[in-house]
Formats: sequence, structure tokens, C-alpha cells
Amino acid sequence: MNGSLRRILRRRSTLRPSPRPGPGARWAARLSLPAALLAGAAILALGPAGPASAAPADRAQQPTRTSGQLRKPVLVGADMWERRPRMLAAGLGFTDIIGVDGMNGDDLAASEAAVRAAGGAWNSDLTCEAAPALGDYTSAASPNAVAFSYGFPVHGDAGLPVEFSWPVLPSTLGAADFRVTLTDGSVVMPDAAAVFPNFEYNERSTVVLFGRFGNRYPTGDPRSNYPRRIEVVKDDSPLRLVGKRGRRVVTVSAVGMSASPTASPYDDPGAAPADRTGPRLAAAKLTRMSRSGESAPPAFRTSLPNDGRALYGPRARFRLRMLTTGGFSPDGVLGVKPTEFERYFQIVARAPGGRRVVIRKVGKTYRIGRGWLRVVGLADLGKRQDSYDDCYDEDHDNQIDVILNGDRKGRAAARIRTLRIPASGGYDPFYNPGGPGSDPTPGVAYTSPGPTVDQRVTIALRDPLTVTYRRPAR
Repeated sequence: MNGSLRRILRRRSTLRPSPRPGPGARWAARLSLPAALLAGAAILALGPAGPASAAPADRAQQPTRTSGQLRKPVLVGADMWERRPRMLAAGLGFTDIIGVDGMNGDDLAASEAAVRAAGGAWNSDLTCEAAPALGDYTSAASPNAVAFSYGFPVHGDAGLPVEFSWPVLPSTLGAADFRVTLTDGSVVMPDAAAVFPNFEYNERSTVVLFGRFGNRYPTGDPRSNYPRRIEVVKDDSPLRLVGKRGRRVVTVSAVGMSASPTASPYDDPGAAPADRTGPRLAAAKLTRMSRSGESAPPAFRTSLPNDGRALYGPRARFRLRMLTTGGFSPDGVLGVKPTEFERYFQIVARAPGGRRVVIRKVGKTYRIGRGWLRVVGLADLGKRQDSYDDCYDEDHDNQIDVILNGDRKGRAAARIRTLRIPASGGYDPFYNPGGPGSDPTPGVAYTSPGPTVDQRVTIALRDPLTVTYRRPAR
């Protein structure tokens, strides 16, 4: 998810001027106040179920100008993950930390207290070359930060990402397009909806919803409440998806598309890797490297360029892009770095004759049949730097690219079959923005780490399965 508001937190709530390029609106946090005091405040205000009450989103004002930039009906080289339009996945990401009142970049101690009381993570032992900003410490977002990208402030909301196989037409997107039914039978309309943080013109397959979507009790607890059905419903401007029928660009109604989650993201974090309920993958696709659509509306360009060519130059011949079901972070706060392929991923290919080739190392040449393949690094994160630390300006969206070099004909690349996240055995799991950070508050429930994932890779070397749309919405 995705999703991260760190970029906006850095822009609007910087603790002190930062010389590093661009703001980094991350979903993460950490700092250190007296642990006993903070733990007591958090448990009283939160408990496993989260805050008891909070004000609904304020829609009485005009949407912000910056949020309007995300609603323009423009797609450029946007990914289609399948030829059939459908909802790939949807489910509760985390609760309570979207729109935390009391966050203030000028008062770090008060911000930490507010974030911890809301059940958010806070990372205080940052190792950064430049001065950290508020968004480097926490994945929680202030109401003003939400308004910047979503149009309106919210208070104490949950985040719920929704992934589609085709990109959405942003001008048709609104909170009233969705209906969320919880396990207790109640029906909720989101407070806000936007393509943020999937703001690049070649992304936009994921919509992130904010609202009251349940609590922090695990699946199986009689008090547990989480979304059991997320569906697109008809409103005054029904949500539409954009794709292709042959060579023809078309829009289709998303009304009636749905997903039915079966578990809470707050299940046992110590469960076996296969049983964890944290973020996973919805799709993966291999294409030749392209920079088409690698831009964004003016207010959202601060972490760009972050594509494979910008980071690795002509070595970037192929792009294995993954679509995640939530924000991917080492702990719920920190960003993923371009150098961390070996920490999280494997690629499985099949050589002629059926021999299994597991690609584990960056820079190592793997011979596969008559071709060769080499992992260069990760991209679609943040800008290229000489080194990366805890304040790396990562975009925290729902796409991560594995950049590959190989024979020009793609003979080896075409033999890729699976993108694997082992999440154990020397490989770290991923957390969404509800994760514990590096200094979790005692007594607070945080989201589970992600499971072991074996995601089938669609080979799209001849037809990249992308769509461009620049016409006004009908």
C-alpha cells in the first residue's frame, strides 16, 4: 500500500531542514520517550481493539488542490496484470494510525506520545546521514498529511488497499464507490479513497481506502472485527477501469467487483511463515525495461526518478514488477532499499529439460539454456544514492521492480516462472505500515509479518500489457 504518506510528512512537518534530495513520505516511525508512561497511555487508549472513537472525515470543505492532481484522467504505460478486468485482492491493512491528532514536526516528544497512544510504531534509533524528518520516525499520518493526497482530513482511520487487474480511471474514483461489510455484519462506506501512494502514471492499479474497518483482535477471537467483503457499488460516478481489447483502449465498469478476505492482519506474528497474515503479492509481470509513464503530477514528483534506468543505466534491460497487497517495509516503518534483493527475494526459472534455476545473488551471471540473466538491483523505490540509510526517501507504493540484465533476445528472461519471497531461512519477511517498528510499545497489537510467497510471473516480453489513456472521462 500502500501506501505511504512519508513524503507529505517530510514536506509539511520537517523537524529541521534536510539537505538530502526530495521529501520522503514514508509510513514509518520511532523515537524514545519513557517506555512505561507510553505503554500505559497506549494500553488505556488502545488495547487490542484500538481507539474507542474518533471523528469521521470532514467533507464539508473543498478537496485540496494537490489531491485534485491525482484525479485527472491520465494513464501512461499503466500496468495491466491480466487481460480480464477484475478485483485481484482487498483487505484490511492496519487500523487507527491514519489521521493521528497531535502529530507535530516541531514537537517530537508530543508526536511520539500521540503516535504510540494510537497504536502506531515509532523508531527512535535512526541512523541517518541527514537530519530525520517526522516521516522517518513513524508510519502514522497526521490529518493534514491525509488531506494533502486524499482531499480531506480523517481522524484515527484504518487503511484498506484494493488491487485491480487493470488500472482505475482516477476521475471516476471516490469513497462512495466502495462498500465494506465487516465480520460483525455492519456495513461501512470509506471516509476517503485515492490512488495515492500509487501516483505514477504507469501504476494506479491499487486504490487505498481510509475508514473504520475493524479492530485489532485476531481471527478466531469472538471480539475480532475485520472486513469480510469489499465490493464496488454504483454511485453518481461509477468507478471505471481502463484496459485493452486487442489494440483498442476501453473503459469498463468496476461495479460488482469484489473480494472476500478470510483473516485479520492482526493474527499471531509468531505463526509459521506459511500461515502469517501480513502483506503478500497479488501479481508479478516481466517486461523489457521501459520508462514510459515514469512521472507523476507535479506535487508528487519528489522521489522521482526512481525507475531502473535512472538507478542502473543501460544494465536495466528487463523489469520484473510485482504488485503488493500492502506496503512492504522491513519493520512497518523503514523503507526497502535498492540494494536489498538478497534480503527478501528469489527468482525461480526453468532451463530447457526442466532444470530448476534459483536466482539468489545480485551481480551473479546465471546461464539458462542459450541465454543468461543477472539481477542488478531493486527499483521503483526512491532516487539513486551512493549509499542508503534509515532516512532513504522510498515511495512506499504497491509496486517494486526487480531490475535484470540479460541476453538481448530475452531467452533467459523468458524462462522465469516464479518470484519467491521465502520470509524465513535467512530471508526477512515484510511488514505493512501497521508493523511494530524497531521499538514496539508493550501491550499494543501490531500487524503480522508477511508469509512465504510463490508468485507466478506473467511473461510479457512481446506485449507489455500496458495501457495509455489521455482522453477526458465519459
